[in-house]
Amino acid sequence: MGSFAPWVRARRVVGAAAAAAALASGNAPHASAADEVQAATEVFRKLGAELRVSDMTFVGGRSDDGQFVLRARRATFHPDTQRATLEDVRIVSTEHQAETGPGFEVSCERGELDVATNDFFAEGDVHGTTGDGRSYRAPWVRYRHADALLSTDAPVEMQDTTGVFRGDGFRYLVKERRFRLLGNVSLIQAP
Repeated sequence: MGSFAPWVRARRVVGAAAAAAALASGNAPHASAADEVQAATEVFRKLGAELRVSDMTFVGGRSDDGQFVLRARRATFHPDTQRATLEDVRIVSTEHQAETGPGFEVSCERGELDVATNDFFAEGDVHGTTGDGRSYRAPWVRYRHADALLSTDAPVEMQDTTGVFRGDGFRYLVKERRFRLLGNVSLIQAP
């Protein structure tokens, strides 16, 4: 599971909720960040409340394989579904960075993060780069963390050292750094 690292104002809200949860349960008030998030989630779930955060930072990943850092200008965390809706988003994956460099980057207008699985969906002027140096642009992309797969089935434009291409979607396997355009691939411009 990932952890929230919101900036000052949001940390106070999460910290206060975590402290309230710790006091209510009789647990010690000094807990890890992951414990704070879990405790705050329980408090907000019991209250039937959402957590609204400005300038949120979320770190998700697995310690063995690296992580990704998601930043959003605004976010609303829905504790009942363990999902956060996001606005003005940038994600940088450092998965497998020690071996091969950055995994990928994604920027978009809106998105949704599943806090339990670290999966996310990005939409609205989605663009980014892959660890092997390609850039792409699409209406939406989805990332499945367990499979380390970034993909879309929407029309995509991809650029690499050989030119600019269009396709009906793509699959990017982060661990293998393998990018594949899907269906009706055409060359728009040679280098």
